[in-house]
Amino acid sequence: MPKMKVEFDGFESVTKRLTKLDGDVKGTVEKALEKSNRVVREKAGAAMSPHNETYQTIRSLKSDAKVEWVGTVASMPVGFDISKGGLAHIFLMYGTPRMQKDQKLYNAFYGSGTRNEIHKIQEDIFYEEIRKLDG
Repeated sequence: MPKMKVEFDGFESVTKRLTKLDGDVKGTVEKALEKSNRVVREKAGAAMSPHNETYQTIRSLKSDAKVEWVGTVASMPVGFDISKGGLAHIFLMYGTPRMQKDQKLYNAFYGSGTRNEIHKIQEDIFYEEIRKLDG
């Protein structure tokens, strides 16, 4: 299962500035990850609509993921939980010898449009926090 991280151009300078303003860097990172995760979940859910005969795979889409901290690095699992019936997503995303991959589902996780949208969301959250503190 992929993990989402906060990453955008100028991230280090933004966190330094937020720290100088006595901002809550950890809380801001968690807020950015949670909102980013929501975007991916919504895109994946929309892409799964043609594949919902049993709704088993869509139900396995992680909606209760929590931010995980390892030292100063935060990440958040995103995607389908295989143990809860999400195995089919692998075949849908990557295809099989007899079935084309579902490009919309693949793009919901790995597409450049999704990646750019997530970077913009994360950047906006950090700059909004700086604007609140800087006045």
